[in-house]
Amino acid sequence: MPPPTAAETETRILTSFLLSRASFPDIVSLSDFTLLFPRSHRSNPQIKLLYRTLQSQRNKQCTSIKSSIQREASLGIKNTKKPTTGAVDPDAMVGVELFGASVDAGILPLKELIGEMEKVIGELEREQEEEEKECEMLLERIKQAVGDLSDLRYGKLQASVMATKREVEGLLKVCEKVTGQKA
Repeated sequence: MPPPTAAETETRILTSFLLSRASFPDIVSLSDFTLLFPRSHRSNPQIKLLYRTLQSQRNKQCTSIKSSIQREASLGIKNTKKPTTGAVDPDAMVGVELFGASVDAGILPLKELIGEMEKVIGELEREQEEEEKECEMLLERIKQAVGDLSDLRYGKLQASVMATKREVEGLLKVCEKVTGQKA
């Protein structure tokens, strides 16, 4: 038996990945689907109709996917894009984005690559430390706000408001005595 062609292999892989267990009953049975509704509505005949409609839509979708797989396989390798001269390799772009290497620079030697990676690791660790400090500060602010709200709930804040009110009244009395006028 001859080995499978690229188109056959592609078809097999795509079919097994995209279409195996893709029918609606494979995803959810009618009984499980019915259980998704409130108890009072589970006996409604519209549920079965809705299930059948969804099943039909899913079957149409699977048929469309199957025809797309067959169409792609029939195009085969002849339409596979080959990089043209001057085109940028996506792997080279990753190097540019991560390490600042130019596309023309080619592949970095292993020692330089490791050095660049260590620099990036150091920068990421510093960023992580800064983020952790900021998170700790935010957590403290949140705890303080929760504590203040707790004070408000249990009346402790009311006592401090009363104390402030007494202080204001005392200051007004001092002002009156100093200026001789009622404030």
